[in-house]
Amino acid sequence: MAKLRRPPPPSGAPGRKAFRFHERLALLAIIVAGLGAYANSLGGPFVFDDLRAIVDNETISQLWPLTSPLQPPRQTPVAGRPLANLSFAVNFALGGLQVGGYHVLNIAIHILAALALFGVVRRILRRTLPEDANPDLAALACALIWVVHPLNTDAVDYLTQRTESLMGLFYLLTLYASIRAWETPAGRWIAVAILANICGICTKESMVTLPFVLILCDRTFAYPSFSAAFLARRRLYFALAAGWVLFVALATQTPFFSPTGFDRQVSRWTYFLNQAPAVVDYLRLSIWPRGLVFDYGVPAPLTLLDVWPSALLVLALITLTIVALVRFPAVGFWGAWFFITLAPASSVIPIPTEVAAERRMYLPLVAIVVVTVLLGRRLTRSVLARAGGSAATRLVAPALVTTAVVLLGAGTLARNTEYRTGLSLWQTVLDRRPHARAHTNIAVYYRDAGQIDESLRHLRTAAPDWPDARFPLGSALIERGDVRGGVAQLEEFVRLRPDHAQVISAREELADALLRLGNDAQALAQLRQIVAIAPQYVRGHVNLGNMLASQRDFDGAVAEYRAALGSNPDNVGTLPLLTGLGDVLVKGGHDAEAISVLQRALGVDPLSVAARRVLLQALFNERRFGELEDESRKLISSAPHDADAHNQLGIALASQDRLDEAVEHFAEAVRLNPELRWARNNLALALDVRRRSNASSARRPMP
Repeated sequence: MAKLRRPPPPSGAPGRKAFRFHERLALLAIIVAGLGAYANSLGGPFVFDDLRAIVDNETISQLWPLTSPLQPPRQTPVAGRPLANLSFAVNFALGGLQVGGYHVLNIAIHILAALALFGVVRRILRRTLPEDANPDLAALACALIWVVHPLNTDAVDYLTQRTESLMGLFYLLTLYASIRAWETPAGRWIAVAILANICGICTKESMVTLPFVLILCDRTFAYPSFSAAFLARRRLYFALAAGWVLFVALATQTPFFSPTGFDRQVSRWTYFLNQAPAVVDYLRLSIWPRGLVFDYGVPAPLTLLDVWPSALLVLALITLTIVALVRFPAVGFWGAWFFITLAPASSVIPIPTEVAAERRMYLPLVAIVVVTVLLGRRLTRSVLARAGGSAATRLVAPALVTTAVVLLGAGTLARNTEYRTGLSLWQTVLDRRPHARAHTNIAVYYRDAGQIDESLRHLRTAAPDWPDARFPLGSALIERGDVRGGVAQLEEFVRLRPDHAQVISAREELADALLRLGNDAQALAQLRQIVAIAPQYVRGHVNLGNMLASQRDFDGAVAEYRAALGSNPDNVGTLPLLTGLGDVLVKGGHDAEAISVLQRALGVDPLSVAARRVLLQALFNERRFGELEDESRKLISSAPHDADAHNQLGIALASQDRLDEAVEHFAEAVRLNPELRWARNNLALALDVRRRSNASSARRPMP
C-alpha cells in the first residue's frame, strides 16, 4: 500500500486530553456563533419557491409510509431530491406549516456543516502548517467566519434552499470521513464516507463533484502522486463514483435533465457568458458582503464583448489555480475547490430561470475563507515578527478574527431582517438589482395587502419584459372591472407562454371573462384548447361539458363528462362527475341511461341530494311513478325541507290516484317555497281534480 506523504501529528495521553478540551471549546464557539448569527431569522415567511416545495407539496403531508416523501413531485425545487423532501416531511409531521420549525432545522443543518468544515480544515492544516502555527486555531477561524458569513443567508433563510445546505453538510461529512480514513484506512470511516455521499446525491445534484475534490485532496495532502492515491484508495473512489448511477436515476426527475425540462430555454453559450460577471459578483460579495440579492433574474442576451473584462478575470483566476496546483499545491487545492464546487450550476448546466444565486457559493465560499485566513495569518505573522513578537502583539490575530466574526455576524443579522416579509425581501431586489420578475412578485404582496393600484403599477412595469406578469395583470384588471383590458393581457400571456405551468388556469379565467363579454364562441375555443393541452384534466372536460350543455349541445356535453370520468381512474370526485353526466343525459333526453348513471352515483353516496334530485327528474320523464315515489321519500328523509322533493312525491302519488296524499305534499311544497310555480299549479290541479271527483261521487245514485 502506498504510504501517506506525511504522518499525522503525535498525540500523547496528556496532550490528547488537553486537545479534547480545546476541541470542545472550538465546537461550542462555532455553535454559539451560528445561533447568534441566525437568532432573529425564525419568523421569515415562506417565499417564492417555498410555496411549491413546501406549502403546496402534498408528498410531505405524511411521513409514513416513506414512499410518499421519498417521491417528491416533478417540476418542483425538490424534484429528484428525495432526502431534502423527506426533511420537509419531518418538519411537517412535527409542526405542520408553522414556519419556525423549518427555520430551526435549516439553522441546525448550517451549524452542523460548520462543525464538519472545522474538522476538514483542521485535519488538512495540521498536514500543511507547522505545529507552532496552531492549525487548530486557524481552522476555528475559518469555521467561525464561514458560519456567520452573510453570503450564506440565502441557503439558510430561504427555506427551500435547504437542498443546498443539506447537500453541503453531506459533502463536508464525506470529506471529513475520507480524511479520517487516511489514519484508519479500513474501518468505519470508509462506511461513513460512502453513506454520506449517497445521502448528498439524494439531496442535490452538485454532490457529483465530490470524488474530484477528494482525489485532488488526497494527492495534495496525503499521497505523493495520483497513482499512489489511486492505488491506496481505489475502492473508496469506485464506491463514491458509483453514486453517479444514483445521480443519473434521480436527475431525470429534475427539470435540468428531464425530457420536459424548463418551460423557457437559454443556450449554453448565452448562459456561460452570463456566468462570468456572476462569478465576479460572488467574489466581491465574499470579501464585501453588502447589497445581497435574493433573485438575480434570468440570463440576459449577452455577447462576449459585453462580458470580456469579467471573463478575462475569471480566466486569469483559473490559470493561477492551475499554476498553483503545480507550484503551490496546498494553495492551488483551494482554488480548484472553488471552481469545482461552483461548476455544476455556474457553467456546465444552463438554468434558464435563474442567472445567478448566492446559495451557489455555499461550498465555494469555503475556499475563499480558508485562503483569506491563511493569507491574513501569514501577513499578521510577518508584521508581528517585525514588531518583535511581544505579548501584546500576539493578540492581534485573535482580535482581527473576532472583529471579522462580529462584523460578518452583524451583517447576517441585518440580512435576516430583510427576510421578515415577502414585501421587504422583494423590495431589496428592486433596490439593488431591479428586474421584471421582482416587479411581478412584489405585486402579489401589494395585492394581498389591498394596495391594488400599487400592485397594478408593478405589473404594468413588468409586463413588457416578463410575459408571466400578464396573467396576474389580466386577473387584476378583470377584478377592477376592466374586463376587456384583462382579456387582452390574458390573451397575450397564453400566446407568449403556451407551455407555462399556469397556462390552463389563465385559459380558464380567459374563458370566463370572454363569457362575460358575450364572446361565447371564443370562450368555447379556450375551453377546447384546455382539454387539448391537458386531456387528463378532469375539470377541463367538465367546464367544456357545461359550456356545451348551455348551448344545448347535450351529446357533446355527454362526451366531455365521459372523458372526465375516463380521466379519473382513482375515483377522485366520481360522485359529482356521475351527477353531472346524469344531468346532461336528462337534458339531452336520454333518461333511461341517466337513471342508470344516477343510481351508480347514489351507490357511491346514498345520501347525495344533488344526484337524487336529478334522478327524480329522469324517473318523472320515464313515467316510472312507483320508483319516483320511493326516491322522493328518500330525498325527503334526508332533506325534509326540500320543496321540490315534496312536489315530486305529490306527482308520483297523484299519478297513482292517491289525491289526498298528493294534495298534502303539494301543499307542503308551496308552504316551504311559495315561489315554486310548479307546486302551486299542481296543488290547484289536484284540488280541482279531487273536488270534481268528490262531486261526481255525490251525484252518483245509491245502489
